[in-house]
Amino acid sequence: MTQNKSAWMAHVKRLLPWLGTGILLAYMATTTDLETIGHSLADVNIVAVLLLASVGTLATFLIDSFCVARVFTRFVCKVSYREALPIKATSYFLNILNYNLALVGMAFYLQRSRQAPFWSSLGSLFFLNVMDILTLCVLLVVGLMATQGTGVLDGSTEVVAWFMAAGGFGGFALVVLMLKLDLKIPVVSRLLKLQMLAPLADLNVGTVFYFLGLRMCLLLTYLGSQYILLQLFAIDVPLLRLVVYNSLITFVQIVPISVAGLGTVQVVMRHFYAPFVVRATGQAAAVVDAYSTTSIFSFVIFRVIVAYFFLGEFSREVIRDAEHAAPAGDMAPPSPDVDSVV
Repeated sequence: MTQNKSAWMAHVKRLLPWLGTGILLAYMATTTDLETIGHSLADVNIVAVLLLASVGTLATFLIDSFCVARVFTRFVCKVSYREALPIKATSYFLNILNYNLALVGMAFYLQRSRQAPFWSSLGSLFFLNVMDILTLCVLLVVGLMATQGTGVLDGSTEVVAWFMAAGGFGGFALVVLMLKLDLKIPVVSRLLKLQMLAPLADLNVGTVFYFLGLRMCLLLTYLGSQYILLQLFAIDVPLLRLVVYNSLITFVQIVPISVAGLGTVQVVMRHFYAPFVVRATGQAAAVVDAYSTTSIFSFVIFRVIVAYFFLGEFSREVIRDAEHAAPAGDMAPPSPDVDSVV
């Protein structure tokens, strides 16, 4: 009975992002001007969009793969750049279903291919995610300081952005400090001993700045491609505002309530980008919908295409196993650290 209930809950949890996507897309479909979307898509240079999506996807894939190689080498075992390519390619396929499943899939890949400890591998990827959050916080602060006093950002956006940046920096500093000092706090101390948090306990200033630099290259590459794509749709968002907006949108995208960010980021983009539509023949929000939908689908499609060329048969086996193992919760044997917390 308990196993059946757990399996049922796992399936429900897996379907929730699809449900969220359906609800959000239905909301957008009933609140947008489909005729304006059609005009926007007809006016845009589709060849330029496809070229931008292909080049941007390839660039981010290569940079991201290098980051994966470096973080595994630093915290788990030596992984060459060439070895990291199929690992990252595996995550691109799993990311379509669930962002967290993509991380688990990469750790699962390293466990299967190199007999590396699963939780150590997952911990190194978790650390990379933490670096992404810190990098976004850095970009937020840069954008906020550059626009301070200019009035280009509305008050609510500034407050939210400062709050998120402060929360990111403060949360990171607090966790690392608690790990370094090995404070004895009921429940919290046991959580901090999780093997997945080991990379944060093993940090030094040089490592933090090294990976911040790597992830900054990745995020700036993506930011640049989005800026150009916005211009192709005649949405003239000033670059400094885009630094702030894109960082906030990325934070929203992390929330796993839809598939591949469909719906969630588009609703937020409407709020941020609609005022900058240059030549709207109809509803400005519909132009933003045309841009956001094109951006998401083109980059997802090219991610799959690029990743396919780096997949081997072993990668395909890992993808199949990860998809089947994740709902059952048997991705890897539980570590002693996990047992002690549970």
